[in-house]
Amino acid sequence: MNEPELTVSAREEDHTPPPANQTQVLSPRRRSALVTYLAILFAIAFLFVAVVMVLETKRLKTMNEELQDTNQKTSASLTNNINALQEENQTLSKDNEDLQARVAELEAEAEKDQTEQNQLQSRIVSLNDERQALSREKRKLEAQVRTLTKQAEDAVTVSELLQKAVAADEAGDMDGLQTLLEQIEPMENLFSPSEKEIYESMVID
Repeated sequence: MNEPELTVSAREEDHTPPPANQTQVLSPRRRSALVTYLAILFAIAFLFVAVVMVLETKRLKTMNEELQDTNQKTSASLTNNINALQEENQTLSKDNEDLQARVAELEAEAEKDQTEQNQLQSRIVSLNDERQALSREKRKLEAQVRTLTKQAEDAVTVSELLQKAVAADEAGDMDGLQTLLEQIEPMENLFSPSEKEIYESMVID
């Protein structure tokens, strides 16, 4: 007759509330690990963008200097040729035979100039292609930066959800805990090692 009464009493003891002095949701050490993890993510993203911008600026500067140097050389060459032609025209007007020889020489020089101009045009096309490739690379890197930023934001969100889940677990709110665990599940790969241990312990429980 006494055994049923003991069973009922034991069940009532199982439902007693937890002690008033509860542990913190996250220890200082875990909070420090979380902050360090986020800081590393932001530092990597910033360093990534900085390196890309420095490399791109250096390339564009080099390309610009090459174009300016080529243009200056070509302009000086054309100016010298024009001056030479003016002086030679005054001399060639006196002698028809010399004029014939000089015309042939000028045709050769014109052909050479045309060749140099074609080479310069090819160089400009090549530099434009390189600039377009750099622009594509820049867009790709910007997309990677956006992805890293989204991951950092998700890491903060999932950490906040984990804190709420721990609080719900300690308060005995099983429905709230289950809802939070379902929200956390798609982002559990963003946990730090210590957070993953906490999450896995709640899932197992």
